[in-house]
Amino acid sequence: MSIRQITSTLLKDVRGAIAIEFALLGPILITMMIGVFQVGVYMQNYNAVQSLASDAGRYVMIQYQKKNDMVNADIQSVVRGLAVNAPYMLDTDRLTITATTASTSRVTGAKEIDLKIDYTLEDWLPFVDLPQTTVSYSRPIFVVNS
Repeated sequence: MSIRQITSTLLKDVRGAIAIEFALLGPILITMMIGVFQVGVYMQNYNAVQSLASDAGRYVMIQYQKKNDMVNADIQSVVRGLAVNAPYMLDTDRLTITATTASTSRVTGAKEIDLKIDYTLEDWLPFVDLPQTTVSYSRPIFVVNS
């Protein structure tokens, strides 16, 4: 067999071409698929943190309407209690809650409480460093001083 015949035979032989193509493209496609899942989890956690802050704000406002003055530590513990239960199911080890009373309120006659919630996401791909690995959300809560 001459070199020309061997070359011609190899060029016509397509066995194993699919395996080679998958070996080249498979890791890229799998990484992209896991990245799509990571973005979906990020969006779900962002919505959970945002809804948690809204629920916490409603809870604090109702408590102040009932004449139950809450200190910042009480607000933080209530928010943590809401976060670990359904529908949020957030991990407390990755959750940071800060409630601070503003020195001057933007609304006259009201007390302003700034609620900040940080939630660190779990990386599914440890070799890919994503810039937004912490979901942060803050909102003011205005309550009437009693």
